[in-house]
Formats: sequence, structure tokens, C-alpha cells
Amino acid sequence: MASSRLARAACLLLVLAASGDRDLADLEQELRAPKPETRRAAVQKLAAMHVRRAWDLVVGALSDSDSMVADEAEVLLGASDDPKLARDLLGGAGLRARDAWVRLRAAEVFGRMPVELDAELFARALASVDANETDLRRMLLWSIERSARAKRLAGDRAKAWRSAEAIVTSRADLELRGAALQAIATLDPIAAHPAVVEALSAREAPLRVAGLLASAESTEQECLTVSERALEDTEPRVRVQAIENLEKLGSRAAILALVHQMEIETRERLRYGILAWLRARSGLDVGFDAAAWRGWAEKVDGRLATGGGAGDRLPPVGGTKASFAGMSLISDRVCFLVDFSGSTWQTKVGERTRKEILDEKLRAALEALPAGTRFNVIPYTNDPIPWEKRLVASDKGSVKRALDFFERCHQSGRGNFYDAALLALEDPEVDTLVVLTDGVPTGGHRWNLELMIELLVERNRYRKVAFDSVLVDAPKSKARLWADLARRTGGRSTTTDLK
Repeated sequence: MASSRLARAACLLLVLAASGDRDLADLEQELRAPKPETRRAAVQKLAAMHVRRAWDLVVGALSDSDSMVADEAEVLLGASDDPKLARDLLGGAGLRARDAWVRLRAAEVFGRMPVELDAELFARALASVDANETDLRRMLLWSIERSARAKRLAGDRAKAWRSAEAIVTSRADLELRGAALQAIATLDPIAAHPAVVEALSAREAPLRVAGLLASAESTEQECLTVSERALEDTEPRVRVQAIENLEKLGSRAAILALVHQMEIETRERLRYGILAWLRARSGLDVGFDAAAWRGWAEKVDGRLATGGGAGDRLPPVGGTKASFAGMSLISDRVCFLVDFSGSTWQTKVGERTRKEILDEKLRAALEALPAGTRFNVIPYTNDPIPWEKRLVASDKGSVKRALDFFERCHQSGRGNFYDAALLALEDPEVDTLVVLTDGVPTGGHRWNLELMIELLVERNRYRKVAFDSVLVDAPKSKARLWADLARRTGGRSTTTDLK
């Protein structure tokens, strides 16, 4: 009887295996389908099988020509708990692949995989990457940092520390060195302390920001001292990080320092940001009345509860002289990113296209910019279409040139927001991006908005640029993600009918 049951079980296993083989063959065929939606669905089904042969096919999809498919593979691989798969991604299918985007995607995956990773393997990977591959090295450092924070880094962590520390002290890209500093400060904050102190007094602003970021994890008194000192920094991005540190502390001394900074701060975005934080934490609405805020601060005992939003930059508040499609403008260093994808041209409001309405909205915004404002305009389709390489003064001549450029611009295509944002971030003067979009990025190497937000927040750590967004007919699920990007960068997000 027992042997009969075993025989039937063996037959069942053979049937299931044959069925699995057929499923795999069918899904492998679907990975070659002409429609990216079909290929993406195949990636999802393969990942759901949780077998190694299926995962190998998902890894292969990292090189898909459509970002919808490649992003899906990247996201799903990051959820895999297969340690052997993680090790294999260090090889030719991942970090050593010929395709640069496959290498970059594999490096990002490591920071999210819920498995223990060998720190020594990370160290070897970091050491083997070409020094010119700045983005790949930065992605690996971020994954080391995330794995260490999640307590998923096993083995000899000192080797990973030394590999990252060598970048901190090198002459590499400044933001790469900042990422390396975050990695070593997470791996071993005591050993990293001298490097953090040195970064705080560095000549280059990105390193000073990185030093302040690391100091946010130090003792309350040390964080307070270095952050108060950094409020005097001439670089706005450094002051932004100092303000964030003080907001995170939430102590009486930190609040008093913030109130004083609000009084003397010359950049509107920063002043309104401090005011927003004070209002949110106090429930009071006394405007820029510094005496009233000091009176409230003196009653604070201990540290304010910051809740789940600890460390987030809160959106600025208050009215201003200029607005764009219903979004008030409070920055004097602003870049407008305008989505020129199909909906801009195909959707009509009455007898006019959205583009014709946008022409009017931008004209009203630019002509109302206060004196001293510097701005740029970057429409985007498959590629960004910048008006200028850098911000320019908002005098009558430049405003006219910008409007002429925008009104004559008739390119259309898929909306590659990610590359447009990266291009705008290259300008060191920019402190605010105002994005007008339908909320659904469709072009370029990035498609998954949730993943895109994580990447942009990391990319923005040493720039401290606020992302404001004006959404036109965006799906609710996408609107929530744009609101998250705004919350995490000190920006705001709103919806409009664009009439």
C-alpha cells in the first residue's frame, strides 16, 4: 500500500514538473513578445514561480530594451530571498554584464534583497569596478549602506569599510565621496568619526552636506553644535541640511536656532520651510513673528515628538507674488520641467490644446517672477529639451526669450521625467524643480515611479533640491507617489484642471 502511494506521488511530481517546464517555456516565449506589457506580465509570472530557472529568466529581463520590463525585473529581484541568486548577481549576469544599465540595476537590487550579504563580496565588487563608472560605484555604496542599516551585512564588514573609505579620501567625484562617507558612517560610526569631522570643514559643499548627514546620527549635543555652526554656511544646500538636522532634534535649543535662522535667512524657500515645520509641530499660526515662536519654544520640555515624518522636509507655506498653473512659487532659483508627452497635444480644453494653455500659464508665471529670481525652462519628451544650460536672471529680455522658445517648441513623444530631473540637478544653483506632468512617466531608462522616487531621493542627498509637482489628470495611485517625492524633498504636490 505504501509503495503504491509513493508511486502515485512520484507520478504526480513528474506531472507537476512537466507542467512547470511547459509554463517556463511559454513564459520564456512571452519574454520575446513585441509588446512590452506582455513581457512585463511574463516577468511577474516568472518571479511568482519562485524557482531558480524562472529567476534566471527574470535576471535576463534586466537588459530588456523597454524600461517597463527592465524596471519590473529590477523591482522583483530586489524582493527575492534567494542568497544564491544574490551571489550570482555579482557575476556576469549582473555586476559584470556588458550592458552598463544591467550593471547599474544589479547594484541597486542588492540594497533591497531581504537576504544576508557577504561584506567581503561587496568589497571585492567595489574594488573591481572601473574608476570611471561613478554611477555604478555610487549605487554599490548605497546598497552597502542600506544593507548595513537593515542589519543584513554579514562577514568581515571591515573589508567593505576599507573599500569605501578609500573612496572618501580619493579625488573622485564629490557626491561619490559623500556616498562613501555615508557607507562608512553606517558600517562603523566610531571609526568613521574623523572622516566625518574632516568633511564638515571641507572646501566643497557636497562634502559638508555629507558630513552633516552623518552627524545627524551622532549624539544630540554634537549634532546640535555642528548644525548650528553650519547655519552660517554660505552654501544654501548646507544650510538646508543643517535645518533638517535641527528639525530632527526637535529640542528647545534646536527650535530656538531654527527661529533665529528664519529671521535672518535670505533664501525664501528656506524661510518658508522653517515656518512650515514650526506650524506643523506647534499647531500655532503666528507667521514670521519670531518673538511669538521663541515664547513657544521656551515652553518645550525635552524633545518634540516627530512621529513617522522624522527627518522629512516639510512643504513651505504662504502666499507669493508668482504662481504656475495654481502652484505658488516661493523659490528664487527655480527650474520648470514641463511634460510634453502625448496628452499635452492630444487633450483639448474647449477649442484649445493643453499646450496652448500651458503657453499662457508659463507666461503668467515668468512675467510675475520677483526681481533677483533666476530660472530655467526644460520641456521634455523622450529627451530633455533645455532652454539654457544653467539658470538665468529673470529680466524682461530673458523672460521673452524663454517664452518664445517655449511657445515655438512643438516636440512630442513619451515623457522621460527621470532624465529631465537628472539634467536639472546638474545646475548647482537650482534649489527647486517645478514639474508639470500627467503623473505617468513613460520614457527613458526608468518607468517604475516608486523605484524612480527612491533613486531621485538618493541622488538629491547632496543637492537638497525641492521637487514641486503640478499634476494634470494623474491617476490617484500616481498622485500619492508624487506627493511622497514632494514630502521627502521639502516640496509640494497639487492637482489642477489646467483651464
